[in-house]
Amino acid sequence: MSKLRIEKGASRVRRVALKTTIDGTVADDVELMCRWSENDTSYIVNHLLRFALSQSEDFQQYRQSLPSTTEDEK
Repeated sequence: MSKLRIEKGASRVRRVALKTTIDGTVADDVELMCRWSENDTSYIVNHLLRFALSQSEDFQQYRQSLPSTTEDEK
């Protein structure tokens, strides 16, 4: 299993709005991770989601089975 690595102060990424709500305890932990890593919330949430998606073998198999698309079609 790979490890999650959060780079301190690395929150400069292209962003797209995602409308969602998260549980209070998860929000508390995300906020704590933001303070610890000196990154903004968007960076941490994206990093955690990217890591979680990469760890799901079933999802990755499904993703690979789809026809490839260009960046403009996404």
